[in-house]
Amino acid sequence: MKKHLSPYEAFQKIMGMLCIRKFMDEDFPQIVRLEYEAFGQQNAPLYVQMYRTCADGFFVADIDGVAAGYVVATFADDGEGRILSIAVDDRFRRKGIAKALLKSAFDFYRRNGVMSVRLEVRTGNVAARELYQRLGFFIVGLIPGYYNDGDAALILRKDISQLPFLTPL
Repeated sequence: MKKHLSPYEAFQKIMGMLCIRKFMDEDFPQIVRLEYEAFGQQNAPLYVQMYRTCADGFFVADIDGVAAGYVVATFADDGEGRILSIAVDDRFRRKGIAKALLKSAFDFYRRNGVMSVRLEVRTGNVAARELYQRLGFFIVGLIPGYYNDGDAALILRKDISQLPFLTPL
């Protein structure tokens, strides 16, 4: 008989299989699929461009060879970190994967001397806004009509200057 895992046991199992790593060419189809599922659009040329310009900050959450999520971390013109995109597969949401991806991005930024990070989020994306709030982001602005459908975006910022490194230098 197959044993059913408690929510905590399932979480522990997923976290034990999770590996945050750099984007690889073979991830491309899975990342495009995630983008479509998360944002309702597919812009493959955009991800080719992101990989070319942000390769060092393009991280994938890998669970047994499946891209369960990704984050693209780049630098704004003012030297601040900027999360360009983050998405997690529906099957793996609310299991700590977005948090793990963001912590990897924060570590990447800290190692590059960045002291704060910003991102944009849909005003109506309550789940993402709650996650960002728990991680210490705060609202610094609003961009009306930011998204293709006319929806506004909140600009969020987080000070990362005091965060410890995830791994020793």
